[in-house]
Amino acid sequence: MFRRSWGLMALAIVATLLLAPQVVSAGGPPKPPNVFLPASTPVPLPKVAPAPTGAPAPSADVPAPGDGDGLTVFLPFLAITPAQAAMEGVSQDEINPLVDSFTYVVKSGDSLSNLAVEFGRDAKTMGCVRTEDGMPVARLIPGQRIVVPALSDLCHVVKSGQTLEDIAAWYGVAPESLLAVPENHLSEDAPLRPGQTILIPNARSRYQDPAAENLSRPQREGWRYGDGHFVWPLPRGSFWISQRFRHGKHMAVDMAAPPGTPVYAADTGRVVKAGWSDIGYGYRIIIDHGIDYVTLYAHLSEYYVQPGDIVQKGEIIGRVGSTGNSTGPHLHFEVRDYGYLIDPLLVLPK
Repeated sequence: MFRRSWGLMALAIVATLLLAPQVVSAGGPPKPPNVFLPASTPVPLPKVAPAPTGAPAPSADVPAPGDGDGLTVFLPFLAITPAQAAMEGVSQDEINPLVDSFTYVVKSGDSLSNLAVEFGRDAKTMGCVRTEDGMPVARLIPGQRIVVPALSDLCHVVKSGQTLEDIAAWYGVAPESLLAVPENHLSEDAPLRPGQTILIPNARSRYQDPAAENLSRPQREGWRYGDGHFVWPLPRGSFWISQRFRHGKHMAVDMAAPPGTPVYAADTGRVVKAGWSDIGYGYRIIIDHGIDYVTLYAHLSEYYVQPGDIVQKGEIIGRVGSTGNSTGPHLHFEVRDYGYLIDPLLVLPK
């Protein structure tokens, strides 16, 4: 029995050696095939067709097609129409498509979503793309000339029951400014239709350079931490509390004040957000104080800081307004402690 077992084992070893793949190199068994294929040889991008007569030359920071390292400009034809240029009092050479409204010729395969990426616009803003005669664009057709909104423009989709006054108040603008936009095709007598799009011009940013406003900008080099001893974000005697903190309902303090009242940083910190908010805050500023406190200042009419700025306690950062979901001029002030919304009156001076 013992010998038979050894005999069977020997036969198994021999069979294994005979059936095993042969080693083809002295360095060991062959390597498994590589599943990651090498990149295909790059194909040069097609040259951009020359713009029609009257189109602006590329600006200094946008190389002309064929210049540089062989890459071509990704924007084919950018120009503002002569009528628009005349109306806005600028020459076509001054149009910057990264910021200004411009005319674009649609190519095959274009969609509003991919054009939003190329032009650096919000997808929502592209809902207010118009034809050259100011009509809404239902679908893109190759060869069609469309007008892309400026970077600072916003696009509002009308909801059932909304009035022009409601929409103007939401964005903190006068109803007349919306009536004055030819592309909106609005009149005081015609009711708004649900789903109708309204272009809100120059509404995205109301940032003002502090120097232009003659505001001092005290800077403590590199220091962005507060001390946890807050000051009131509005001048004492300039406001009254119109709505207090209610847990789960209104987790902030609203301070009613005249429009344009200066808004102060409640403590030293670093600005993490400044500008328009689509969720009802209007123009707002958020400051991280670096000691687990974060403060928010909302419904501003304008603001003087940008993300990354270090602000000092008591520094003017904006002005009271009524932008966003607001029924009147006031400051909506929030305090987060370790990420949790707390009653601001607990940390503000008595």
